[in-house]
Amino acid sequence: MTDPLDLLRQAASLHQAGRLAEAEPLYAAAVAALPDHPDALHLYGVLCAQTGRNARAIALIEAAIARRDGAPAYHANIARALRAEGRLDEAAASLRRAIALQPSADALFSLGNVLRQAGDTAEATTHYRDALALRPDFADARVNLAAALEGLGDASGALGQLRAALACAPGDRGALFNLARTEQARGLACAAVAGYRRALRVAPSFEDAAGNLGAALVEGGRAVEAVPLLRRHAALAPDRPDRLLQLATALGEAGDGDGALAAFRRLMALTPGDPTPWQRTAELFEAAGRLDGLTDTLVAMARLGRRGRFHWKAAYYHLVRLCNRLLAAGRADRVAALLPPVVAAFRDADAELHAWSLFLQGSLAARAGDTATARRLFAEARPHLPFLVHVSPEDEFARRVDALAPDALSRSEDTFVLEATAEPGAGPVVIASCDDGYLRRFGPLFLASVDRFAAGPQAVHLHIVDPAPDTPGYVAALSERLRRVRLGWSSEVSPAGLDGAARTTFYTFARFLRLPRLMALYHAPLLVADIDACVLADPAAFLELLSTERPLALQYFPENLARLYDGVGGGLLVLLPEPSVIALFERVRRFLVSWTAERRLHYFLDQIALTAGTDDAVRRGTAPGILAIGTQGRLFRCGGGVFVQILAEKGLPGFDERVRTLLATLDAAPPSPDPRLDRDRFLSAIGIT
Repeated sequence: MTDPLDLLRQAASLHQAGRLAEAEPLYAAAVAALPDHPDALHLYGVLCAQTGRNARAIALIEAAIARRDGAPAYHANIARALRAEGRLDEAAASLRRAIALQPSADALFSLGNVLRQAGDTAEATTHYRDALALRPDFADARVNLAAALEGLGDASGALGQLRAALACAPGDRGALFNLARTEQARGLACAAVAGYRRALRVAPSFEDAAGNLGAALVEGGRAVEAVPLLRRHAALAPDRPDRLLQLATALGEAGDGDGALAAFRRLMALTPGDPTPWQRTAELFEAAGRLDGLTDTLVAMARLGRRGRFHWKAAYYHLVRLCNRLLAAGRADRVAALLPPVVAAFRDADAELHAWSLFLQGSLAARAGDTATARRLFAEARPHLPFLVHVSPEDEFARRVDALAPDALSRSEDTFVLEATAEPGAGPVVIASCDDGYLRRFGPLFLASVDRFAAGPQAVHLHIVDPAPDTPGYVAALSERLRRVRLGWSSEVSPAGLDGAARTTFYTFARFLRLPRLMALYHAPLLVADIDACVLADPAAFLELLSTERPLALQYFPENLARLYDGVGGGLLVLLPEPSVIALFERVRRFLVSWTAERRLHYFLDQIALTAGTDDAVRRGTAPGILAIGTQGRLFRCGGGVFVQILAEKGLPGFDERVRTLLATLDAAPPSPDPRLDRDRFLSAIGIT
């Protein structure tokens, strides 16, 4: 009879030699004969993990740990299987146990990887550094520490770690690639090119390095060099749209317009739902002065949009981007040349897009001071764009504000009902407005986001238009769920005589209509936001960059050709109640009251009022200093504040159920130590990756 221990030794020898299929039956026999032998259980579990049977591996190694808890390798190896199964909290706990028993660079490195995967990037960096303290030449730890630092915004620290990794392992292709990629992200195209070339010398078939080298050459103005490289790169995977897009871009930059157009046509066939190749084609035609090609491309985009291939306004949105890019380059002459043929092409192809292109042509005329032409073009577009009644290239804003009858203002103010105030905390008072339907659909998520990220007691004030009889009870129930938020609210009934569209417009601007009243009520900084949104940071963080010199933060696009309705975004405002800010919003309020009194309220009036009010303050020399809120993908960032709007996601199947599941999870769990984990929870529930 074969000695079970001898079977175990043979299995371990085969295992170590990589002959897993031969080792497995011997391990199975050894475990059957020695069911309480911890090493047999452990080693068989390791083999199972290596062959993808993680559940079996976990069961075997758990049995080994039950018999010998003090073996650090057991805890480290079960952590690998737990991580593979997505059980990250348990994997981290097992690695902490392994480290407590015997600190090792490998276990600390693995713990850093698990924490980084779980979203706790800051703590991951601590464990990578601890691993390096034990083993300074641990190149993989330096590479992963660099990635973590880059994720935390420390690009300089990331570069330092990658250079140190290469000093430890000069031929490490991953370190070479990541260093070049980090340099490329920082705009160091020449250094990135050299780095990618080194990576390719180490690994000639490293396709990602080849693709990035081509992109870095294009960014460095060396598109002619990039073309043959990217042509070979695309030929290796002819159906990869990303590679074909790189090649098409390089061809265009290298001056081969016909080659670029051919590549974009192939890309159109590969990615029928992506407007990018159409947009790039339009840009190529415009750059070459081929305005017939530009108009044909935009008309084709419009027709595909109407068929559901793209958003129906994709052609207009790209036309705006193209015009703005040319204006930024000082080429208003080229914008003036391209708009008339586009307007003419849309006249027969799409009546609404024709109106939008007329609006851009009128906006260009207004920009040049030709108000008569602007007014004529706006009047022609108005049947399809009724919001243009609110837009004037002259000083309509000041005329309306100054002519407003006092009784109209007093009647508007009389509709405001203060239901309850919220005791202010250390940060700004968060303000949102909505109707009763939006309160019930989006209020719980909005309030939960503020409650989750507020560092301390936080005031929120909701202004609710057209409340239902049970709205007070619903607000009270919302308040009871909140840990940090102190909830105040006010209400009003929308004016009589409004149709459904006008009433919806009233809801969109109600917060600006009541902003002067709320500033006077709270005498505190305010964060004013859409309610169909999430505040993904402590509200106080949004104030970090505001000062008496710049007391107002908002989305600000003064050079946008479409600025007359889209020069200021009202989804997020942060303000200090300085006199210049108070005066600005008082005049915005009067402008909104004037249109409400006439019962003429069209979509975009909220944005038009903010843009026109800002322009008015600039003309009068009373404008507050403005901090333009930046974006990072879908996230708005203001100081340390992070904010996201819910756009098309609210119309997708399963949205409301995902939100309900998130709210139940938040009710049951305290805030995560790393706010990024909670931020990811909110974004995932919304449907934003």
